[in-house]
Amino acid sequence: MTGGDGMGVEHAWEPNTWYLIRDDRPYLDVLTRGYPAQPKGETKLEALDEPAPEGTRWQRWNLEADLAYERRLGEVVLALKVPKNLTLRCYVVPTLLLSYRDVIAMVEDIESELGVTAAWDMITERPERSWSRRIEGGHAMAPSELVGLIEEELPAALAIRRDPFRELGPQSRRGIPLGENAIVSHWAIRRHGQLRQASELVATELGALRLKGARINPEGRQKRINEEIARLAALEQTLGELGGSLARLGDEVELMTAVHPAPLFQRDHRLRRLLRAFAPRVSEALSAVESSRSHFPPMFLNSLWELWGAVWLARELRGLGFAGPCSLDAADMVSSCSWRLERAGVVVELDYEPDPVLIDYEQLPPAHDRDVPALEWAALHQDLDIERPLLGTEPRCSPDYVLRITTPSQLKSLVVGDACLASPDHHGTGPDKSGAKPYIVERYRRTLGWAVKGQVVRCHPMGGFVVFPPPGAAWRHLEQVPGAGDCTLLCPSPQHVADASRRLINLLRMVAPEIGWQP
Repeated sequence: MTGGDGMGVEHAWEPNTWYLIRDDRPYLDVLTRGYPAQPKGETKLEALDEPAPEGTRWQRWNLEADLAYERRLGEVVLALKVPKNLTLRCYVVPTLLLSYRDVIAMVEDIESELGVTAAWDMITERPERSWSRRIEGGHAMAPSELVGLIEEELPAALAIRRDPFRELGPQSRRGIPLGENAIVSHWAIRRHGQLRQASELVATELGALRLKGARINPEGRQKRINEEIARLAALEQTLGELGGSLARLGDEVELMTAVHPAPLFQRDHRLRRLLRAFAPRVSEALSAVESSRSHFPPMFLNSLWELWGAVWLARELRGLGFAGPCSLDAADMVSSCSWRLERAGVVVELDYEPDPVLIDYEQLPPAHDRDVPALEWAALHQDLDIERPLLGTEPRCSPDYVLRITTPSQLKSLVVGDACLASPDHHGTGPDKSGAKPYIVERYRRTLGWAVKGQVVRCHPMGGFVVFPPPGAAWRHLEQVPGAGDCTLLCPSPQHVADASRRLINLLRMVAPEIGWQP
């Protein structure tokens, strides 16, 4: 494995040890004796042609392809078939495109702007974890997290109901519930109120998703919408079932009993479990040093970069004097959000993951039977998102960002962008650059429309941008590519490099020159 100075370091093998690897050298070399090590599944260990003691060989667990597809930090494991019951364990430290400090800064920016937990993936069931530290004053609890807590606490409450606490006392106090038993009712009321709020949130999001699913969507997006609807419907059912279980645990007499969580309550594991509901909200933050293991897997860096790109754009616009709120869509994670920012009559609407509606080609008349282009026809005849009335002519028209600009004189401009957390040493360096992000954004620019009162606003000829990782100088090979030379490459850094801000202002001046974009 590679040490912090970039040199190879050898360590004795310990089956329960996590070995640190950097994502710029994403491999773990293992010296084996006897039969070669064989992993379970499709992953292979490469045989290395390197000197080794007699009777041994070097084998490499190479994570480069896996990390290039889903960039991440934290734990990665590989179960072995030979030897039996052994697992290779490594901990990936971000170095190649983003540093640990960059990742933590991105998380802090997102949480400060949106007020949501950004570091952890609370939806996907993944075994990976990362280092974390406890922080006070956590954000609002996600419905799925609440369900997990109640499912852990409910057996403790039921156990107290089956086997309540008893205490000898005078006859006059025989009818007064003990605090150790009354806490069950107080716990049930507290959690029941939280369940009700979570149910309302899930119902709202479920309704919005069903409306989105009823529109014309590309096949891949429709599949994701259907999966999310199924997940939220199951979550809604679970919330209802838990609410019914908690309602049966309440007792009016116990609710009138004062409960003082004195140290005596710590004597029983059931009481300790229920007391969690009354504790101050505590959450976890990423830690750059070895510490306790997180409760949830960390977010993939690709997703974090895309979301942070939207937050960076919003903050840059605020730096230009714009102000306004942000609205979130998702019940358990930030999968889509929007900003409406205003300044002196100028309105800028920034949409993250706007999901344009696809033209209904089954209903679209042929060109010789209509007198308007396809986008204009769809704007007049299709059901669109009221908040984001965007249309796409191709199934792959799914940009990460859309900027809709309206001047006081009602002149409108449309800008589209996409994020890409890739290495400049590999992305777009081959002879065929058709898959490079500037070309993808150029296709978005040509196929996207903004429907306004039956009319369609198309993207400005220079209204496309890509959010690449810094430094900007590393992406010069994509600045003047044929067919996509008008795409602006923004390379912002979580450490706030000014060059990306300058490029964004220049882009805005080109697409809407009548607006003063100076800071």
